[in-house]
Amino acid sequence: MKLYLTSLCFAWVLSACQKEDINNTLNKSDNTNGIVLSETFNPDGQNLLLQGNFENAVHSTSGSVKIYEDKDKKRTLVLENLKTDAGPDLRIYLAEDKSLTNFIQITDKVQNGSVALQVPSDANLQKQNHVLIWCRKYSVLFGFAQMK
Repeated sequence: MKLYLTSLCFAWVLSACQKEDINNTLNKSDNTNGIVLSETFNPDGQNLLLQGNFENAVHSTSGSVKIYEDKDKKRTLVLENLKTDAGPDLRIYLAEDKSLTNFIQITDKVQNGSVALQVPSDANLQKQNHVLIWCRKYSVLFGFAQMK
């Protein structure tokens, strides 16, 4: 009976974060927690620091991620061709691992497609080298990318 109830609870959590529509476009004037979002990004003259590819976790997630740094030491997280399912409370985090160790939120807006996001100045990219697509409401990892 205990195993049945545990399985039932797990199935409920997964179904709570089931597929919804995620728009492929992003409002260019959108500003989330002081982080400017953009559909276009020009890497010319910027230093590529880290890169990686998304892997599935509980949901199918694909695309690539890169972090660039400009001459003023401002860093930009670039998501390219991101494709994931929607959820009720999706966030993008930088963390030390897939378990949210020492994480920092990048945005509370997740959009399929390509987008550039400002990386907070207090992010430690030597340690926080995982990009997570995380459903905060149900503590579910949709997908992740380890950057090298």
